[in-house]
Amino acid sequence: MTDIEIKTEWVDKAGEVMEVLHVDYDKGELKFKWLNNPNRKKERVISIDKFLRYAVPVVRAQEVLDKPEPAKEKHKPGQYAYALIDELHNSFGQSPNLQLSNQDWLEQGMHAKTVKFNIGQGGLPPEVNWEDHCAAIAMIDDAPAKALASILLWGSDTNWDWSRHFDEVVQYLAANMIERCNKNKRAAPQACTHSLPELARLMARMVLHFELYELWDVYTVKGRLQFSGIKINASTYTNAWLTYQRQMTHDLFDMVGKVDCSVAHYRKQLKFSNAE
Repeated sequence: MTDIEIKTEWVDKAGEVMEVLHVDYDKGELKFKWLNNPNRKKERVISIDKFLRYAVPVVRAQEVLDKPEPAKEKHKPGQYAYALIDELHNSFGQSPNLQLSNQDWLEQGMHAKTVKFNIGQGGLPPEVNWEDHCAAIAMIDDAPAKALASILLWGSDTNWDWSRHFDEVVQYLAANMIERCNKNKRAAPQACTHSLPELARLMARMVLHFELYELWDVYTVKGRLQFSGIKINASTYTNAWLTYQRQMTHDLFDMVGKVDCSVAHYRKQLKFSNAE
């Protein structure tokens, strides 16, 4: 495992600078915070493994930037089609904005029952099992946050249809955007074929999908709009609607925070009940 020093600065895939505050190698966790983003003031605790997947030390990032760009090779059309499909699957849920502090704990024991039945008086307290982990999600009061947590936890399972949960998060993001637009007296552009509710829905679908699969760097603004079925000029979108897109990303981050708080509270209650 890579040694991580505290009080060192790291850069995530979005170029945001982070500072490592504490490293617990016994638990395999670390605490960090973003330094320059006012919308990310909360300290986060995630597994060291997940942190190293999307962050590099500032020094190493600068070394990469300083290297001369290699000459581009010509490739046959479609040469990387299957590789891209595999990459999309592997990148699911790896966005820095969507990392759950308790995700490693939630994922433990989800694929096999570990219920301990033979516990009598004076015996050991019951082990935390897969029902407890599922209950941690079920106990989340905020419905959109619960839907997002379900997607992040089970969305990589190709046998599970999470379209209902996806739509629930989309509806929440779209409703927030419409509320902000009404507050700002922002209407859909006259040259746009979409109504404001339709535009908000399409943008919300784009934001959630691109965050789940980390597609922001794969497409240009024009490509994102075409991919998402949004019929707006790229420059118009950048000038008028990019702010609302970013606010949706912040909404997702806030939802992750709600999940973290709820699961952390549930784990404390579970620990207390098992200790009785």
